[in-house]
Amino acid sequence: MPDYIGNIAVPDITPSGTFPIVPDYPHGRAHRPEVIVHQFGSANAKIEQRFLLGNGAKRFTVRKSHLRETDRVALRDFWESHYGPYGAFAYNAPNDDGNGTTPFTCRFANEPLSWEMVSDLACSLGVALIEVPTTAPTYTLNQTVIRFPSTALASALLSQVQQVIPLVKIQPKETGYQAIYISDRRCTVGSQLYQARLLDFDGISQSIGNEADEARFTFGNADRVMRYLANDVDLFRAAIEFSLFHVGTGIKLDLWKGEIVDWSLSESSPEFQVTAADGLYELNLPYPTRRISRQCWKDFNSGLGCPFATQSTGMDYSHFPSADPSTCDKSYDAANGCLAHGMKRYFGGVLAEPQGVRVKDNSTGTWGFGRSSITSVSLVSESLYDEIVPEIYTDSAMPVNCKIAAGRDENRPPGAARRSR
Repeated sequence: MPDYIGNIAVPDITPSGTFPIVPDYPHGRAHRPEVIVHQFGSANAKIEQRFLLGNGAKRFTVRKSHLRETDRVALRDFWESHYGPYGAFAYNAPNDDGNGTTPFTCRFANEPLSWEMVSDLACSLGVALIEVPTTAPTYTLNQTVIRFPSTALASALLSQVQQVIPLVKIQPKETGYQAIYISDRRCTVGSQLYQARLLDFDGISQSIGNEADEARFTFGNADRVMRYLANDVDLFRAAIEFSLFHVGTGIKLDLWKGEIVDWSLSESSPEFQVTAADGLYELNLPYPTRRISRQCWKDFNSGLGCPFATQSTGMDYSHFPSADPSTCDKSYDAANGCLAHGMKRYFGGVLAEPQGVRVKDNSTGTWGFGRSSITSVSLVSESLYDEIVPEIYTDSAMPVNCKIAAGRDENRPPGAARRSR
C-alpha cells in the first residue's frame, strides 16, 4: 500500500536488477552522521554545541581503473534503465575483511555518469552509490511542549551532543483535507508517520519585538508529488507548524507556527520552495493593501462593487465578439473586460491615458499676439503603478502630497504652475 501526502500517493520505487560492476580493491564505504554545529556568542565564540540530525545514509564508491568496453556499455545501459539517480537496485558490497559480499539497496548519486578512456577498448571510472533505507525508525513520543522546553528537556539540552529530528505539519484551509506530515527522513513519531520530503529550512527565530519571521522550507519534488499536491489543494494560507523531536528524551518541541504566503517550483529543479510567515506578518503589511493597478479589483457580478446583473448597459458584441457574460478578465478594454460587459462606470482599476490639447506656444510671438498653436500631450507616470493607494483620515485641514498619474503643459503665462491630474 503506497504512502500518501495529502491525497497524493507517493510512488513506490521497487528495486530492480543488480549493479553490474565489481569494484577494484580498495573499495570505498562511508557512513557520515549529519551534524550541525551551533557556536555561542560568549567566550569569544569558542563554546559550541553539536546537534546530530541522523546517522546519514551509507555511501559506496565503485572504482575501476580498467573497464572493458562491454562492461562500460552494460553500466551505461543500467544507468539509463534506472533513470539515473531515480531508480533503486541491489549492490553487493564487498565486506571489509575481504570475505564475501553484503547486499544493499542503493541508487546512483545525483551526479552525471562519466568515464575516461585509457585506450580504444578500456576506460577508467568512479561511481558513487547511496543506500536506500528499507526500514523506517519508530520513536516513542513521551511529551509535547510548546515553544519553551520543559525541565526535563532543558536539562537534557545541556549535553554537548543532541539528536534532533525536524518535523513539519501542513494543514490546508480546505474543509476535511487531511494534514500533511513531512520530515527530512521517513520515520514514525508516536503514532504519526512522517514522509521523507524536507530538504532545508531557514528563517525561523525567536525574538522579542514587532518583526515577523519569514520562514523558508525546501521540499523534494523529484517525483513531482509536491506539484501534484499544489494542484490538488490550495496551499495559500495553509497553516504550517515546525517542531523539533528530541530523540534522547522523546519530547517534541512545537517551536514555530505560521501560514504559507507563497510557494514556487520549477520544471528544471527537483525542489519545491515554500515561504511562510507568522502572525505578525499581517500587522506589518502596508495599509491599505490595495495597489494602483490597471486590473480591476472587484469580484465580477458581486452585487456591490460590480452589480453587472442590474447596472450593465448591455453586452457590446459588436466590438468584443468573444465576450462572455458569465466571466470577466478584470481588464478595461480587453476582449472580456468592463467595456465588453457595459460596465464602464464600475471599472475598479486605474487608467492613466495620454490626452492631447491645443495650446499656444509662449516661445513664439508676444503674450496675447501672434503665438503659434501646438498640441500638448500628457505624460503618464508609469512608476505610479503597483504603488499603495493612500488613504488619509483627519478631523482638520491637512495638506498632503497627491499621486500624480499624468501631467501636461497647457496655455499658461510664464511662471504659472503646470496642470496635472
